[in-house]
This record gives sequence, structure tokens and C-alpha cells, in this order.
Amino acid sequence: MMLKSRNLTINNKSDSNILIYTFYIWAFVIIARPQDFIELMVHMRPALSVGIIVFILYLFYRSFYKHRFLDNQQCRLYLYLLLTMVISIPFAYYRRGAFEFFFTKYITIVLFFFMFYKLIDNTKKINNLLWISCMGASLYSLIAIYQGQQGSGRLAFGQMFDPNDLAFFAVSILPFNILFISKSDPWWKRLICLFNIAIGILFIMLTGSRGGLIALGIVVLMLLFTRSRSVNTTYKIIIATLMFVTVIYAGSAIDYSRFETMTQIGEDYNVWDETGRLQIWKKGFELMLSDPLTGVGVSCFGEAIGRERLERGLPEIWQAPHNTIVQIGTETGIIGMILFVFISYKTFRIFGKAKDVIGAEDIAKIGSMARIGFVGHFASAMFLSQAYSVYWAFYTVLSASIGELLRLEMTRVRHNS
Repeated sequence: MMLKSRNLTINNKSDSNILIYTFYIWAFVIIARPQDFIELMVHMRPALSVGIIVFILYLFYRSFYKHRFLDNQQCRLYLYLLLTMVISIPFAYYRRGAFEFFFTKYITIVLFFFMFYKLIDNTKKINNLLWISCMGASLYSLIAIYQGQQGSGRLAFGQMFDPNDLAFFAVSILPFNILFISKSDPWWKRLICLFNIAIGILFIMLTGSRGGLIALGIVVLMLLFTRSRSVNTTYKIIIATLMFVTVIYAGSAIDYSRFETMTQIGEDYNVWDETGRLQIWKKGFELMLSDPLTGVGVSCFGEAIGRERLERGLPEIWQAPHNTIVQIGTETGIIGMILFVFISYKTFRIFGKAKDVIGAEDIAKIGSMARIGFVGHFASAMFLSQAYSVYWAFYTVLSASIGELLRLEMTRVRHNS
């Protein structure tokens, strides 16, 4: 009887692997966005469809996953942020649009956040997920390079991202490749990840994104000058050489004229023009202060700016905020902005604690690369409207999972001592 019971337990654990593998497929779909290069998938909404399958499977196997969502501070803070988004909807400048955005689009990210925290409960699963993310990002970058349009010297691809968003996406995932180039990894995996790094750098340069270039520069500097258990001096030299060779080899395909304008900031329309980014940021903060508790409504920044311009007798031009903090503050109010900044700060702190932990090398390596990646991600987001990005949610829930693993490790150490 005991033997049968034990076999049943083993079989159930084996069956639950179906859930984990399906989640990995879902993560790949979210990162690699196959609907951007497979036309048949455009109307299938694969991210939501696979997500629903994952959730249904989770209902069958939830007893195997013990992480309590509300016990984690990052998860609670994220829930509070979601609450500010929902509260903003009845007061939104365009209530229907705000409602549809949250409950038909952003809900996929919410579901992904929840399932990530519940299912990814050890370093092996985290490494598997990060490997899949690296492969998905590289596949997308390769297809975009070969199928994308080089309008005005800038790479454009897909229906979701503009060139700046493409660079933001690439720099957010790029550093995780470093985790898989150590001597403990198979030679083929190391070779693939070095290739991924080269493709990612080329991809960012081809977009002509100045914000992306700044973020890439920050990531490279942190990789070269930060002490890390994931990458020694030899690999730092290899990465620097790889970046240099990639840029030189692909020099003819890269439009350097946009990057050269960074030395002439005073002449950039974003500085002096009424529709430039400095004025948009200023208007965004003014709108936030006019509706400090509820904001203008989730996903309603453009509508609010258009109305504000109309009230001043100007053409009703809808504009994006081009800054993640301005976006979240304007759309959800002061509380939403404070929560977003605090969650981001906590994410950075958790990765910092993880990289310095003694006795848990896997956690330390992941924390080290996640910290560098998150800094690059956040730097790029300061020039883009990415408050509701899946990549910010990815980093936040990754920090929640790592924080829980750190807590368990410290409990184990105390118990053994």
C-alpha cells in the first residue's frame, strides 16, 4: 500500500512537469512573439491562449507549489500597483479604453507574474527560464534583422515595437546570456550565448535608438568593471572584443548619424520644441498633479495630452510620454508612481543581496546578471513608454522568486548553525 502511494506521488510529480514545460513554452511565446513573424498567429493571441492553458493546468497541480503569493513583499507591492491601475479606470479620460487595456491586454502580464512566482521555485527552473528567454530574444532579433525594414536608417519590425522599443527589448534580455558561458556549461551552449550577445549588440545598433545605446553602454560598463562570479576577466575581454568586432564588421549597415546627434543635444527638437520630450514630461507631471489620486487613467496619457492641447487652442495631437515614470505617474497618480519606483528600487536591492550571498553560487550568479540587466532595462525605459512592459514585470517577479530563495537559504543556514 505504501509502495503504491509512493508511486502515485512520483507519477503526480511527473505529471506536474507538463505544467512547467507548458509554462516554459508560454515564456518563449511572450519573449519571442511568434505572431510578429508567423501571420497565422496574429489573430490567435498566443500569449493569452497559452497562458489560459497554463492556468488551467495549475489548478490541477497547485498542491505541489507552496509559495504563498501574499507572503512576498514584492508580490504584495505589485498587487497594490495593480489596484491603483484598476481604481484609475472609473476616473479615466477614456474609460472604455482604460478598461479594455487592463482587462483584455495587461491581464496577460498579471497572469504571467502570478504563475511565474508560483511555479518557478528553484534555481534550476530560473536558469531554464532565463536560457529560454535568451534563445527567444535571439531568435526574434535574427528574424527582425533579416526581415525588418530599414526605414530612415533604422530597423523596424513587427506590429508591437518601434525601433526604440526593439532596443529596449534586446538590452533587457542580453546580460542573461553571460550566465551560460562559464566552463561548467557545455561548449555548444557557451558558443550559442556568445553568438546571442553579438546578435543582440548588432540588433541594438541597427535600431538607431539613442536610449538603447546609452543602456547598452551602461550594461557593458557594468559587465567590465563590476566584480562578478558569473564572468571572470577572460570572459570580460572576450565580451569587449566581441562587441568591438561586431560593431566594426557591421559598420556599413549601422546609421551612426543618429548617435552623433547625442553630442548636439541643444539642437535636438526634444529639448526646445513644444512637442518635444522635455515639454511632454512637464505636461505629464502637471496632469498628474491635477489628478494626484487617480491620474488620467491607465493607458490614457495620449488622450489626456490631446485634450490638454485642445484646451490651449493647439492641434489635438496625441503623444506618448516617452518616460516610464512620467507615464505611470500621470496615468495612475502619485501613489502609483511611488509604488512603481519603490518596487523597482526593491528589485535592484534584492538582486544586489543575491549577488553577494555566500554559499549559494547559483543564486549569486543569477542575482549578479539580473542586477546588471535591470539597470540597463530601467535606463532604457527612461526614454520610452514602458510602464506596463512584460519585461519590467519579468524582472520584478524574478526578484520576488530570488528573494524567497534567499529567505529559505538564510533559514537553512540558521538552522544548521
